[in-house]
Amino acid sequence: MLALVALVAGLLLGGALSLRAQPAALGPALHALGRTVRLAALATALALAPGLSLGLWLARVADDSILSRAVRSARAAATALPAVVFGLAGWVLVGVSTGLRGTTLAMALVLAAINLPWLSSLAEGALRAVPAELEEASLALGGSQVATIFRVTLPLAARGILAAVVLCLGRSFAECAPLLCVAPVPAEAPLTVTLWLAPADSAEAAVGAALLAALALATSAAGRRLRSP
Repeated sequence: MLALVALVAGLLLGGALSLRAQPAALGPALHALGRTVRLAALATALALAPGLSLGLWLARVADDSILSRAVRSARAAATALPAVVFGLAGWVLVGVSTGLRGTTLAMALVLAAINLPWLSSLAEGALRAVPAELEEASLALGGSQVATIFRVTLPLAARGILAAVVLCLGRSFAECAPLLCVAPVPAEAPLTVTLWLAPADSAEAAVGAALLAALALATSAAGRRLRSP
């Protein structure tokens, strides 16, 4: 823990010192950060509907059948896969087959595939935390299962679902290796790829690393705060 704190502090301090020495380094870093935020938002939006639907199906619709167990096993396997595997698959399925290689959409699709199993797992946990008695009361009062899900279950699980979205945003900010497979164009690249391509001793790299560390810390803290009771 102390080593992690020291590393983050070193990144922030190095960025501050580099920015003081070369203020012009802030502009390119901010532009790359803007691309990173837009990419993460698009990727999370693409993963939200299928991830939430899968989590809802597993939490409230699916029974303990062979199909549901197979889906959970597949999700667990996808969660455990290295992120670069998704990048290589994206290079073949998205980059080569469709010609989208180097575009924001290709990167967003890869990140959405990485985040989907993780988001669905977090969403399922948030939905399972909703007291069953409240749903049973809604059904007893004549509400349909669909109405109960939209008027009772989802609103009560909204905080946990929002936490899952924020944590997925934070994960999207930090990914680099899978994006290198589909994002060789610097003009479209997020901050992580820009840092990988930049000289390690440049002021732009130091400022960008500090901004990325601050963004990752903020999203991680927000996600954990939302998940806490």
